[in-house]
Amino acid sequence: MKVVVTGKHGLLTSELQKIDDTILGLSKEYYDITKLSIISKLNTINPDIIIHSSAITDSKVIIKEPILSIKTNIIGSANISEYCLLNNKRLIYISTDYVYPGLDGNYKESDPVLPVNEYAWTKLGGECSVRMVKNHLIIRTSFGPNVFPYDQAWGNQIVSKDYIDIIAPKILKAAKSNINGVLNIGTEPKTIFDYAYKRNNLVKKVFLKEKKNFSLNLEKYEKL
Repeated sequence: MKVVVTGKHGLLTSELQKIDDTILGLSKEYYDITKLSIISKLNTINPDIIIHSSAITDSKVIIKEPILSIKTNIIGSANISEYCLLNNKRLIYISTDYVYPGLDGNYKESDPVLPVNEYAWTKLGGECSVRMVKNHLIIRTSFGPNVFPYDQAWGNQIVSKDYIDIIAPKILKAAKSNINGVLNIGTEPKTIFDYAYKRNNLVKKVFLKEKKNFSLNLEKYEKL
């Protein structure tokens, strides 16, 4: 089974390749998802599964360069979807837990969505074209590098986020399964501070003006 991942230098690709060194990461320089030429270039690889993780994730960049963000996160996803439609390929789309409203937590895949920022809106835009692919899986998740990189973390934002070495194997397992539709992937609910403290005990606790809860209901994944 040939698996390729968009975003050669991303966190997810690097971690997946540690698990399986046959997984191919697609570089932005040659495999530009914003151009229709990506379709013919993917034809030369002929993958069985595409894990589409390439995206602009920095909210500041998205606000500053909205057109580039649309081309990358929305049109780029549509181009990958077009290839999969034309060639009957399985498409795994890495979305975000931020498409949920962040109010009550324990969100199921069937719950209403209301993106909380511009980044999440672009990821939801990408979801729309992916849904047109018969054999698709939209993964709503959140992960970070294996060492928490900041000196402060929110003490009143609850998430199912975890480190990439924990989340990546779950993503690969789901990708190789026969499950379609939308799937939440994460771990137990925790504050961002508790998540950070696990691997950085020098981190300081700070607070948002309003409590947020993006925790995920993981029952569907657990049935795998």
